[in-house]
Amino acid sequence: MKKKRISLDDIAISLGVSRSLVSLVLNNKDAKHGISAKTKQKVLTKAKELNYKPNHFARGLRLGKSFTLGLIVSDIANGFYSRIARNLEDLAEENGYNLITCSTDEDIERELRLIKLLREKQVDGLIISSSQNNPIEFNRLRAEGFPVVLIDRYFDGLNVPAVVVRNRDGAKQAALHLLEQGYKRPLVLAIDPVHVYTIRERREGFIDEMKLHSINPIVVNIPFDNPFKGVEDEIEKLLNNNQLSDCIFALNNNLATACLQVLRKHNIDVPKNIGLVSFDDVPYFSFMNPSVTAVSQPIDDISSVAFNTLMGWIRNDQNKLMENPIYLPIDFVVRESTIKNR
Repeated sequence: MKKKRISLDDIAISLGVSRSLVSLVLNNKDAKHGISAKTKQKVLTKAKELNYKPNHFARGLRLGKSFTLGLIVSDIANGFYSRIARNLEDLAEENGYNLITCSTDEDIERELRLIKLLREKQVDGLIISSSQNNPIEFNRLRAEGFPVVLIDRYFDGLNVPAVVVRNRDGAKQAALHLLEQGYKRPLVLAIDPVHVYTIRERREGFIDEMKLHSINPIVVNIPFDNPFKGVEDEIEKLLNNNQLSDCIFALNNNLATACLQVLRKHNIDVPKNIGLVSFDDVPYFSFMNPSVTAVSQPIDDISSVAFNTLMGWIRNDQNKLMENPIYLPIDFVVRESTIKNR
């Protein structure tokens, strides 16, 4: 026989108080309504004693919310996005929400399907690192009043909040550092699709700075689905033509990791034979041999600003709807992979 679910009425009857009082306590509204700390504790103790489990579905129907958020990124296996996902999951939990996370594999149509799917599941809002090539879908969501915040990527003409870093500044710092270290023949490794805002900004920022010093980098686009093979094919082609560059600027951490694997496989010493800079920092870059020079993004800040901005929209708190886009600073971390005389 199925055990009866404990209700607010059961708690109220056992304590001899009203159902509304129990509801106020369990929804953290006791202080606002002048309920004493002693009474609050009695309610909480009784709820625990009776093993009360709130009915989130019923609460959601009552309030018109699912208390679920959606996160859409290109690849949850990427260390940058997995750390953001973990941060957002913790923030959601602290605020009584659940988080559904999806990967697009940089597929524009798949991203649109995921947005549709999550909306059909009645999520209250979305945080997205988009692979789209225009802001049409997000401006449409804004026009419908649906809360959405972009992270990492931005579009001209975008009408929804976006939390990004100054990618051009980071790429410029990478270029200046390599020039200071005496590197003169840079290879830029970009990841498809190249229209993505972050990749375009990093590539152009690096190239523009190098051109100011009369240097024209080689630029190669690496397929998203197999970065190791793409990097290996390019390195082998340069080796066969005796044209190996003296440094590499990898536009994300997956490319930088693939570079390290390929260079080690071919016994090419970093930084003796070639320097390496990654745009994106991941924990293992700091303790591997050689440690990797990187543009570090403020992942904790990206997560918290995006979450608070989204919740501000959901809760109709205009004070948390910041100007667009919201730029956060980067940090350039110099390590062994670019220091020739170490």
